[in-house]
Formats: sequence, structure tokens, C-alpha cells
Amino acid sequence: MNRGGNFFANGVAALVVATAVLLAFSAAPSPAQGIIVKVAYAPINVLSLSDIDFTKSSTPQWFFSVDITAPGGSTIVAVATVELSKVVLSSGEQWSDPPPLKIVSKSFVVQGSRTFTNLDFGPGKGIQDSSSEWNPDVKRVFQDVSLPSGQLPAGTYTFTITVREIFPVSSEAGDGFSLLLTNPSSVELFFPSDGDQHVSQLPLFQWMFDGAQSKISIFEMLPGQSSLEEAVQGVPLVTQETTTPSFQFPSGGVRSLQPGHTYVWYVEGEVRALGGRNSLLKSSLRSFTVESGPSAVSSLLDELELTLDAKYKPLFDQIRSEGLSFTGSIRLNGAAIQASELLEILKYFRTHPDAVQSAGLE
Repeated sequence: MNRGGNFFANGVAALVVATAVLLAFSAAPSPAQGIIVKVAYAPINVLSLSDIDFTKSSTPQWFFSVDITAPGGSTIVAVATVELSKVVLSSGEQWSDPPPLKIVSKSFVVQGSRTFTNLDFGPGKGIQDSSSEWNPDVKRVFQDVSLPSGQLPAGTYTFTITVREIFPVSSEAGDGFSLLLTNPSSVELFFPSDGDQHVSQLPLFQWMFDGAQSKISIFEMLPGQSSLEEAVQGVPLVTQETTTPSFQFPSGGVRSLQPGHTYVWYVEGEVRALGGRNSLLKSSLRSFTVESGPSAVSSLLDELELTLDAKYKPLFDQIRSEGLSFTGSIRLNGAAIQASELLEILKYFRTHPDAVQSAGLE
């Protein structure tokens, strides 16, 4: 019985050991799992040559971070490759093969996980680079364009960052991002035009700016103020950040624009650079006056109704009965014009019907 009991006990022990070994092997990281790489980067719209060739820069700024997770929290040895893998300039020129710029690091250790940034590259730093190779054609173009302003030419720049495990197994993972460099240099105001005397109470402000975000500020010119500069020293009637180069004056929630009153406005465009070196480009000051007396909408409706066929009368009656107001800009052949200019055109067509081949209303 003892022998049988010992045999049974030994068998159970062997089974426990075998199960533990099996579990140990099943818990071990599989080479197929591989490493995980995630990249975070600065959302910018200007770059310099030294920003992207950061291993040679004497004053590098934070550009990107790379988070590496080793399989199963193990310790591995890896190599990182940072590529400016593709450039498409706004002029149409583009490069991708060979890549415009390729930086390869020396080997480094990842214990479970590790994060490095572009600031970690360089002699004596955590991630030492072993090679940095430019496509000579690209570098020559960049140097020629960036010398006057210090900025790289406008276009789309795609970066690819790859981390390759070289020990104990071989695996590879990567991530990347693209930047649209617009190099904004000015803000140009379009509508309302400067000194316009016939602006509606709900104008659509329009301007040109190549950056991602801008801010419009609108001030009322008060009695006793003699200059535009003096008007903008006060509290703005409206200030609004926007990601589009336009702003529709709201019909509620703010003090409305008053007929006969003059207003001053400007736009500030945000330029985003590395290291938080953001700056604002400010437009010139513009003024406009809200039309007084009979509204521009009423005059336009009257003139349109006289010009067009009588079949449109129910539509004009509906517009008047519902109190609809003009909230946009008027464009002729793609260019913005004032309500007064459109009125003159309509009056001409009404008094010279032979000049009109066909007319319709949308």
C-alpha cells in the first residue's frame, strides 16, 4: 500500500510539475507577438532644416516621442530607424525613393518598455545615431529654399519610425505621421472690404490664411474715437477662434450690429513651430459700416422681383412673410461684390432687357 501510495503521490507531483512547466512555456512571449511601437508628434505648420536633421542641430526642439513595448514585458535589444520617407512639395516636386533623409541608431536596450524622443539622439545621449544619410537632390532643394527664411518649402512631409528587435528574436514594428507645412506669412482680409458702407447686419467675414487656426476680433467704433487703432483698444464686440478662414456673424448670443454704426475688425493667424515657438500673424485693421435705411435685403428682393419672371412672385412673398435675412456674401463669377453693386447690375438688366438672354433664381 505504501508503494502504491508513494507511486500515486509521485504521479500527482509529476503532474503538477509538468503542468507548471507547460504553463510557464505558454506564458512566455511568442516571437509572433512582436514589439509594439506608438509615435506622438508636434502638430506644426513650419519646420527648419535643423528641425528634421535633429542629430546635427545645436539647439534641437522636441519633435516626436516613440513608445516601445517589448513582448510580454521582456528585455530586448533593438535598433531604431527614423525616415523622412516622403516629401510632396506644393510646387509638385516629390521624393520617396531613396527617402529624403534616413537616420539609423546604434543598438539600445528595452526593459519591458521604453520611451525616447528626437532629443535622445546624439553622442553621449540615450539613443546614439550610427548613420545619417540625405538624398542629395532633396537636401540641395531644401538648402536653396530655406536659406532666406530658415523654413522648409511648403508641402506634405511624411515621417516613418521603425523599431527592429535584434535580440533575443527578430521582430519589427513601426508608426508614422504626416505634416502639412504651409509656412503662413500673412493674413489677408477679403470681406467686408475696407470702408464698405453697405454691409448687412449678419455679414460673413472672409479672409485668407494658410495656417490651421486663426482668431477674428470685431470692435465697434465709439463716439469720440478718431482712428481704427483707438477703436481696437477697447473690449471686442466678438472674438472667435476658427479653423476655417471665415466667420458668420451670429444672429443671437452677442450684441447685434446696428444700422449706421461703424465697426473695426482684424484677424490673427497662428503659426505653429517646434518647441512651442508659436507666434501670431496679425492682419491690417479694416472698418465697415452697417447699411442704414431700407435694408439691402429688401432692396435686392424688390429689384430681383422686378427683373425676374412673375412665376417667382410666390417665392418672394414667402421670403418676406418669414422675415428671412441675408447672412452671406454676394459673389459674381467667383468674386465677392457688394449689395450696392448687385443692385446696379440688376437695374441695368431691367432697363436693358435685350442684354439678358436668360434669367433664373437659385
